Amino acid sequence: MALLEINALSKVYPNGTQALRSVSFTVERGEFLAVIGLSGSGKSTLLRCINRLIEPTSGSIVFDGADVTHIKGDALRRYRQQIGMIFQQFNLIGRYSVLQNVLMGALGSVTTLDSILGRYRPELHTMALRNLEIVGIADKAHVRADSLSGGQQQRVAIARALMQEPKLLLADEPVASLDPATSHGVMRYLGYINRQLGCTIICNLHFLSLVREYASRVIALKYGQIVFEGSPAEITDDWFRHIYGDEAVEVEIR
Repeated sequence: MALLEINALSKVYPNGTQALRSVSFTVERGEFLAVIGLSGSGKSTLLRCINRLIEPTSGSIVFDGADVTHIKGDALRRYRQQIGMIFQQFNLIGRYSVLQNVLMGALGSVTTLDSILGRYRPELHTMALRNLEIVGIADKAHVRADSLSGGQQQRVAIARALMQEPKLLLADEPVASLDPATSHGVMRYLGYINRQLGCTIICNLHFLSLVREYASRVIALKYGQIVFEGSPAEITDDWFRHIYGDEAVEVEIR
């Protein structure tokens, strides 16, 4: 059974913009799926529908065998606890330490009072430090988050997402705010999490060089529709122009 099934998913915003048009695909356990396409093609909307930050207009989302398209309340909270999310912006609290920011990924497993007071069980501290080791910045645990570079802050965001022990990790343009050298560093950690920890990843990306190096499969969106699905190696020059337009030039991240 696939981990995730997206069936004829569509999203129309209140202003009439149709961001997704009958999108269907499956994600197998352990895959690293890259989603590519121009800005405005529907990539971010797709991830936000999957984690239910926004409500799909029609279609269905089946996760681990259960239909989660319109769940609410406790069912929605339990579902979101199984999905980690990494955004383009790091969304850290700058005045808090790196460790405090990572521990916030465990808010779903502590009481409201403990979360307000910042009280976390010892095993959660141990987990947070282990996750910082995974992304290579355990030595920064007690420094302020806003003292880190952009790449380091994104690695903190990854460690925070790992606190949920997610079955699925969604990454929305995780390197878009970073320089090329730093981009590979962040992507290598995502690749490690996928291959060594077995976490399934869906990652929105712009640069095909990163897709070819880190993804096992890719889908391309254009005007909210899937126009390509296959392996990264199958994206020829003709497919690149079909996805991005005749005037587009591929930029390689080294």
